[in-house]
Amino acid sequence: MAPRQLHRAFGTIARDRGRASEQRVLDACVLAGRPPWMRTARQATPAEDHDGIDVVIESDVGKLYVQVKSSRGGKAAFEERRRRIRAVVVVVAGGDTPEKLLRKVVGQLAALRAQFLSERSDGG
Repeated sequence: MAPRQLHRAFGTIARDRGRASEQRVLDACVLAGRPPWMRTARQATPAEDHDGIDVVIESDVGKLYVQVKSSRGGKAAFEERRRRIRAVVVVVAGGDTPEKLLRKVVGQLAALRAQFLSERSDGG
């Protein structure tokens, strides 16, 4: 296989893996065991996706954004870039159950939600 074809094939594999991971997180975010402050979850719009968002959680403090990665390296690279929106990054492992993914998302979002609540109480 020529280098260009190989590059294209790896890109397709990575894109498909990413979409599958995003869907797994989305499925986890609508489990009955989610906290009451997580009202709904949906896939990001194309405009949101362009800003580095994969999943949008409607919560009691407004929209909370999730970026889904399949590796710690991908997470680190994403976090190095400055973003204008505050999004949490969740790394999805192959063996993660839906319940484990929900715990990962809730753990990350709870900290971001606490920041928003603190800013509200500080008048910011």
